Amino acid sequence: MKTYLNKKQWITLIICIAFCLLSVDNVLSHEVKEQLTGHVFYGKMLIPNNDSDLGGSDYDVSIFGVDVQKPFGGETFKYGLETGALFSMDSDVRSFSASSGSGGGTVAISVDVNSLLIDYFFGVYLGFEPAKWLRLNVGAGPLLIWAKRETEPEASAPEEFNSESESGFGAGLYARAGIDIFLTENFGLNAGARINETTLSFKDTTGKIDIEGWQYYFGIAFHF
Repeated sequence: MKTYLNKKQWITLIICIAFCLLSVDNVLSHEVKEQLTGHVFYGKMLIPNNDSDLGGSDYDVSIFGVDVQKPFGGETFKYGLETGALFSMDSDVRSFSASSGSGGGTVAISVDVNSLLIDYFFGVYLGFEPAKWLRLNVGAGPLLIWAKRETEPEASAPEEFNSESESGFGAGLYARAGIDIFLTENFGLNAGARINETTLSFKDTTGKIDIEGWQYYFGIAFHF
């Protein structure tokens, strides 16, 4: 993985993470009438490959995440706020057909695609808790996203195909659904799915890619 951040980008990332932590602290600072629910999870994000000239299926990106949910009312059915963040560092190899040279010949180029992604979200949720050990919930809201993408052609590629690096911010919306199965009073398992749409996209030698799609994840759930 060859992803490097300069000083300005590190400062930006620190500000984003601090904003996330402050938001969580604001949620926790309210008088707690009921337990908060948190999740730590691992999953996959499927980013569509919309370029027919680019080899391979959709991008299968690994993600790590954490979130917290605070209820504000209800018993069996509960409602409240949620916030959290997703992180991803991933590497993939892709091939594509491209024209090369003055004669316009077509060559097959293989590239290493490296990506770094941070997704912060804040929304509302509705939970259904028919038993102490079972919890179903859905949520939706806005998100902020930052990503960096690098493409590095193989050593045998023609000279006009150079390494490229680009980063950017975007905004969007998400909707998700999840299930928690508690094995003890405060600890259990979690699984879910989320879909997001964002304004962030990249365009380089491999074509255009929109940073959005389905996410599937599993992990642990806990009350605190």
